[in-house]
Amino acid sequence: MWGYGSYGHGDHSISDAVYGAVKLFFLHAAPQPENNVGIALDIARFLAPLVAGWAALIAVVSVFRDRVQQLLIPFKQGHVVVCGLGFAGFELVRKLRAAGYRVVVIESDEANPRIRTCRNWGFPVVIGDAQLSATLEAAGVRRASRLLAVTSDSVANTEILTLARRLADHSGRSRRIFGRNGGHVLRCLARIDDPGLCVLLRIAEFNRGDEQSVVDFFNIDTVAARLLLDQHPIQARYPHIAVAHLDGIGSEVVFQAARHWHAERPDDQPLPVTVIDDHASDKVAALIARHPALEEICAFSYASTSMRDIDRLAQETDRPITHAYVTGYRDERNVEAALNLRRVLPDSVPVVATISRAYGVAELLEEKAKPGGAGVTVFRTLQETCSVELVEGGSLEAVAQEIHRRYCLMQPEGAPTPPPWPELPDALKESSRAQARHIGVKLRSLGCVIAPLRNWQAKDFQFTDAELDKLGSMEHDRWMQEKLAAGWTLGDEDPVLKKDPHLVPMAELPPDVAEVDRIFVRAIPEMLAAVGLEIVDVTQSAPRYPACDLAR
Repeated sequence: MWGYGSYGHGDHSISDAVYGAVKLFFLHAAPQPENNVGIALDIARFLAPLVAGWAALIAVVSVFRDRVQQLLIPFKQGHVVVCGLGFAGFELVRKLRAAGYRVVVIESDEANPRIRTCRNWGFPVVIGDAQLSATLEAAGVRRASRLLAVTSDSVANTEILTLARRLADHSGRSRRIFGRNGGHVLRCLARIDDPGLCVLLRIAEFNRGDEQSVVDFFNIDTVAARLLLDQHPIQARYPHIAVAHLDGIGSEVVFQAARHWHAERPDDQPLPVTVIDDHASDKVAALIARHPALEEICAFSYASTSMRDIDRLAQETDRPITHAYVTGYRDERNVEAALNLRRVLPDSVPVVATISRAYGVAELLEEKAKPGGAGVTVFRTLQETCSVELVEGGSLEAVAQEIHRRYCLMQPEGAPTPPPWPELPDALKESSRAQARHIGVKLRSLGCVIAPLRNWQAKDFQFTDAELDKLGSMEHDRWMQEKLAAGWTLGDEDPVLKKDPHLVPMAELPPDVAEVDRIFVRAIPEMLAAVGLEIVDVTQSAPRYPACDLAR
C-alpha cells in the first residue's frame, strides 16, 4: 500500500491501493507505468507471492502433517514404540521426549486428547490395536530399540510384548537393531497391574538363563514403593510407621519397610505398623496372606479414617508414630488424610502423600515455607516411576544402581570417586544393567533359580568357594566380551585409546582384581532380596543359609 501510494504521481485512492496490494498476493503483477514503479512497490510485487506461497505450504503441511509423520516411520530406526497413551504412557512419552529419544505411539482410542500433543511434539501416532501384527509393523517395531506396553490391560500388554518379540525374532537380522548406541536387540517392557503376577512373569523370564533376554515386566506400585522409601527412608532407631489407605503402594511400602527392619533392627522387637483405613483389618489380612512372614516382623494396629481415630493416634505415648505415609489410589482421599495427619502429628514427624495426577494440589501441599503451609511432602507417583531409567533398566534398575554403588565403595583410597548414578555416562549405566541382567545366566549354570522373596534369610544365601570361582569367571568373561565389542584392546590402561590391561583370562588376572568379581558375586543374594527376589537351589532340599548350610 505504501508502494501504491507513491506509485505514478501518487493520485491513487486508498481503495485502489488496497485492491492493488491484495492482487499481488495472487500473482497479479503491478501495472507497468512509463516511469519507474519505485523501490517499495518493486519489493512488494516479489515479496507478496513468496509470502502467499509459504503460507500455503504451511497450511498444506499442517493439514497433512499426521499423514506425513506416519509416512516417515519406515525411515526411523532405534526408536521407542509406546503402546497405550493413558496417564502412564503419556508420562513416559513426555520423559522420553525430554531425554531426546525418538518415539512412535500406538493408541487404540482416536478420541484420546493426548494424541494431538504427541503429534505436536513431532511423534507419529498410529491409531489401532497394538495386539495386531499389522499395527506393530506400522509403528516400525522391527527397527525399534525399545517397546513399552503400558495400556491399562495387563493381559493385552503381555500379548503385545509376546507378539513384538516374535516379530523382532523373525526380522531376518537375528534381532540386531541399530539403535541409539549401536547394535541392539529389541527390548520389551510390559506394565502388569497385579504385583504377584508381575513377579512371576519376571521370574519366568529371568530363569530362562538367556544372555539376550529381551522381555521384562514392571508394576507401578512396586517401583513407586521402592522409590518412595529411597527418597523418604525410615530413619528412626525404633520406628513406628502409619500407612493411610493400604492400597497397592501402601502394601508394598509395608513389605519393603519390614524387610529393611528385619535386616537392620537392633533387637528382636517387631516393627509397629498402624494402618489407617476403613477396611484396615481385611486389607492387613490379605497382605499377610500374600506375605506370611510379615506376621512375624510387624505388629499391626488399626484405625479408621474418622477424625476421632486420627486424633487418638496423636495421643499415642507408648510408641509414638515416627513416619506417616498416605498411599491410596484416589488423590482426593490422600489429600484429606494427609492434612488430617499433619494436623495431629508433631512437626518432627514427616507426612508423605502419594499423588498420581492432581499435581496442582500437590504444589499447594508442599508450600511448607509459607506461614500456615500444609507441611506435607508429596510423592508424584507417575512422574517418579515412569522414567527413562525404568525404560532402560526395567525391573532390575535397582540392582544395577546397587552394583554401581558397591563399585564406588570398592575404590582404593586416593583414587578418583566415580560419579553418582544420575551423573554416570550412559555407556557405564548400560554396563551395570547388563551385569544385572546376566545374574540369571550365572545362577542357571549352578542349577539355581530365582523365586519370589519368601524367606527373610534369603539375603544370606551362600555360594561355595568353587561356585564363587565359577561365577566370578563368568562375570569376568561377560565384562571382557562387552569391552571387546566396544572396541577395547589389551594394553596399558588408556581410556582415550581404549586400552585395558585386564582383557585376559581370569586365571591371568592379579589376585586383587580377580577378587573384585567374586565380591560382586557374593552380593547377588542381597541385591536380589532388595527387589523382592530370592535364590533357590533346586538341587538341594533345604535353603543354603548359614544356619543350614549343606556340604556339596
